[in-house]
Formats: sequence, C-alpha cells, structure tokens
Amino acid sequence: MISLRARLVRALLRLYTYPARREHRSLSRSVRFRSEKYRPPRGFAFSVGEADGVRTEILQPPEHAADLLHFHGGGHTVGMNNFYRRAAQGYAAAGFRVCSVDYRAGTERLYPAVHDECFRACRALLHASPPERPLAAVGDSFGANLLLSCCLRARDEGLRLPDAIVCISPFADLAASGDSYRRNCHRDPLYALPKNQSFAEYEKDIRRGTPYCGTTDPRTPDLSPAYADLRGLPAMLLVIGEYETSASDAEMLARNARKAGVPTLLLSFAGMWHDFLYLCPSLPESRAARRAVDAFLRATCLTAQE
Repeated sequence: MISLRARLVRALLRLYTYPARREHRSLSRSVRFRSEKYRPPRGFAFSVGEADGVRTEILQPPEHAADLLHFHGGGHTVGMNNFYRRAAQGYAAAGFRVCSVDYRAGTERLYPAVHDECFRACRALLHASPPERPLAAVGDSFGANLLLSCCLRARDEGLRLPDAIVCISPFADLAASGDSYRRNCHRDPLYALPKNQSFAEYEKDIRRGTPYCGTTDPRTPDLSPAYADLRGLPAMLLVIGEYETSASDAEMLARNARKAGVPTLLLSFAGMWHDFLYLCPSLPESRAARRAVDAFLRATCLTAQE
C-alpha cells in the first residue's frame, strides 16, 4: 500500500513533468541542476582525482571497512552534481569509502564512448582497491547500465569483480522491449504518456531509444546488459518502482541473472516510480528501500569486517 505522502509527491511530479511528457522530450535533458559548491558532512573527507584520465570523486567517512564504486545516472547527458553526491553520502554513512566516476556527459556522445571511459576508470579503481578490502558497486538508471557493462568487461578480462552489485531503477534494455512500457504507459509520473495520448498511437515515443546508441543495435549486450551472459557476476540487488515504464528492464535482468546462477534479489515497491529512492529519500517507501540496500551491502560486504 503506497503511503499518502508518496501519493501526493507522485501527483506533484506528474504536474512538474507534464510539459516534457506531452512533447515527448527527454526529462534528463529538460531538468537543470543548480551548480552549487558541495559541502560534505562533518567529519567526511571529500577529494577530486583521476583514474586513468577519468575524473573521480572520493567521499570518505571517518571510519570505513569497504570500498564502493558509484556510477551516477542522468541518461549520459547529466554530469556529476550535488543530487548524486547526496546519494553517495548515503553509502558513505553506511561505512563505505565511495568513489564516484564522473564520466564526461553530453548529448553529442555516442556508444561506446561513455562505456569505454567508465571502464577505464573502473579498471584503475579495481586495481587500486586493496584485495583484502570488500568492494561493492552501485549504479542508478543509466549509471546501472554502465556499472553492469564495466563488471562484464572486468569479468571477461579476468579482473577482480565487486563482492556485490546494487542497481537502482536500471536502464538495462535500451531497446525498451519489455511489457512495462505498455502497462505503465500512463502510470509513471516521470516518463509516462499524458492520459489523452494512447499507447497504440504513441508506442514509438514511450519506447523511445536513446540517441546514445547511434547506429549500434540497442540489443548489443555491452550496451544493454539485460541481453548479456551474466555468468560469474556477484550477488545482485535490483530496486525498482512498480510504476516505472522501464520496470521490465530489471525484471528481464533478474530472470537472466538467476538463469546464469547469479544470486539475485528484485525488490519492486508498490506505486513508486523511477529512481524514487534518490529523488525522494524522505518518503517511507524510500526509507524502506534504503534499509534494504544497506542490509544487502552489510550482508555481502561488511559482515565479515565487523
């Protein structure tokens, strides 16, 4: 049962996103994030660096027992900002030294540019993390896509893999082929069609592909990890909102991961939307999702260190 607060927020989001949804504009390109100086929580150390030429940000709590690779979302068009830094804070508060990959974002970038850049950073960070220290990896939305691609490439190169993967509202099928694009075509407050636009008439808009694919088949496994052979990946937690248009991306990913023998937990929160955990962290549903994520990371990465 969705909370009253979540219902109210969902209604407000519908109003806020209506112009973009009506005109079928990319929401990530329509939103403008304020550029403000970041101030880390008291006692936390924040630094900017590079990993194989890729900008990174390190957020370190006073005490930490594990490392965490963080890949932010934004549909490859939005760079690192305070919205995602606050998300990183949540993981740092749970006892992780968080390294966020600040890949170069932009509408002009085409596959595999961002994937290659992220993997360069990931490979360097995997080498830098002490082998005895537990390592987790987290990504949301398009960042989850990048995270999974990096893990698959690392596996294929015989590199160390994270001990756990968390994907928040993953965009894992850039072909947008799943049934959730139909069943949630009027439910998702961020990406749904307006009520007066039918799925039959506007299917191509609700299943719109990202220009990032360029001329590459969107079902290419490196570009859409939901189609990949996932054997050998570590335990995986997938968190989605029931009303996401892209919910079936995670459902398909979970099926394929389990088929490949990957321990996988898929949590779908009733009535919720894309990236709700990051967008609205104070809602009861978001707090429940955060507790589930923290419990998963504690069980897979931190228990042995306690």
